[in-house]
Amino acid sequence: MISSLLIQVFDPVVHDRSSFDCGVPELNDYLAKRARKEMSAGLAVCCVASLASQPQQVLGFYTLSAAVIVRTLLPDSLTRKLPRYREMPATLLGRLAVAKVAQRQGLGGRLLVSAMSRALQASEQVASWALVTDPKDQTAVEFYRKMGFSPLDDSRMFLPMTEIKMILSTR
Repeated sequence: MISSLLIQVFDPVVHDRSSFDCGVPELNDYLAKRARKEMSAGLAVCCVASLASQPQQVLGFYTLSAAVIVRTLLPDSLTRKLPRYREMPATLLGRLAVAKVAQRQGLGGRLLVSAMSRALQASEQVASWALVTDPKDQTAVEFYRKMGFSPLDDSRMFLPMTEIKMILSTR
């Protein structure tokens, strides 16, 4: 099923957000009620996954937006050779969700790789030192950890763009 996957910027004319159900009401509501508004306001970009044969059915989504990392939260080993800015520019992976009908098929990983790729491409035009995310539970923490993310503080994880570049070059 996942082989003919399209991951593209959310288009409310094409993508049916009303039938999306990932099992988490807050994420379902975000896609149904807030994604379009946040995109229009320039607060986030929402990308959705669907099958090429059924582009209207949203199987998963993620959001990206601008963020910063307070430098003092980072290990010295990572910032030793960088300018002494108080804050490091970053890209926030704010939400990532997979519909119940597509869970346990590798779609979450594919969405994350897509988000990493988009963040890396964007960082070549507007500086971003890392991708950050705020996992909501221990399952999410383990998912991000397996993909190379490290803890930044009690609630946030990060992955430097230099590591993203290495990860993507091996795929």
